[in-house]
Amino acid sequence: MTMAAAIIIDGFSRRFGAREVVRDLSLEVPRGSIFALVGPNGAGKSTTIKALLNLVRPTRGTLSVLGLDSVRDSVRLRRRVGYLPEQPCGYPWMTVREALAFNGAFYPSWDGRFAEQLRDRLALPADRTLRELSRGMQAKAGLIMALASRPELLLLDEPTLGLDPLVRREFLEAVIENVQAEGGTVLLSSHLLHEIERVADEVAILREGRLVARGTIEGLKSTTRTLRAVYPLQPPQMSLPGALRTERGAHHLSFTVAAFDPAMPEILRASGAESVEVIDLSLEEIFVANVKGGAA
Repeated sequence: MTMAAAIIIDGFSRRFGAREVVRDLSLEVPRGSIFALVGPNGAGKSTTIKALLNLVRPTRGTLSVLGLDSVRDSVRLRRRVGYLPEQPCGYPWMTVREALAFNGAFYPSWDGRFAEQLRDRLALPADRTLRELSRGMQAKAGLIMALASRPELLLLDEPTLGLDPLVRREFLEAVIENVQAEGGTVLLSSHLLHEIERVADEVAILREGRLVARGTIEGLKSTTRTLRAVYPLQPPQMSLPGALRTERGAHHLSFTVAAFDPAMPEILRASGAESVEVIDLSLEEIFVANVKGGAA
């Protein structure tokens, strides 16, 4: 095992009946990083996160969390991991104060003073019941429960879904500030790619349960580019190595490639293009190219 890895996923597959939701996924998450899993609905993000906590068992493969086996050592590792699901769990009749105290009883490392500091910072009313809270307030309560145990690893599954932009920013800033101060690791899944682009160190893109791209934000942007070539007449039938997406018009060809090579513009000029433009892409555009791909 790599000591620098907080998570090692090796050949993980999970089948539900006839459907294989995750297929032969192998992935390492470095310690101290903010790592994002992105993909369309049904890509296997939530299943992977649940498998790390043994809430879902692998059909094949192994998952190691903080040096512990996700199945054999699940009780031990849960004491060291904070988890915030898409729908935070809790007893709706409990007040926020009661819910925090109840949750804290399960963690030897629970820091009650820190929980109160977070509650004050996030302006979460202590005497309101969980059922009385808005979706945003419930997410804040879940975040406090996940952070106040001082976890070495924080797992967030669509943590800001349904929150307004101001609350989302406040939420993510609180996560990043606290986890980085503790030297911890964050693995999160989200559909909000502009926020992922702002906070994540590395990204893994899943499609139909398979890993299709992985790298730092800067690395993905430097290697995934679009080349647009304009021709005086009808463009030729051709392709470029590693093309994720091809668009063909009356007088142009566009290729989005996964491994940009500075020699590619010359290849297009040699095919008769009178001009070639190399276009930088956002994370969202890189995501679309990897998930949809094909010809247009």
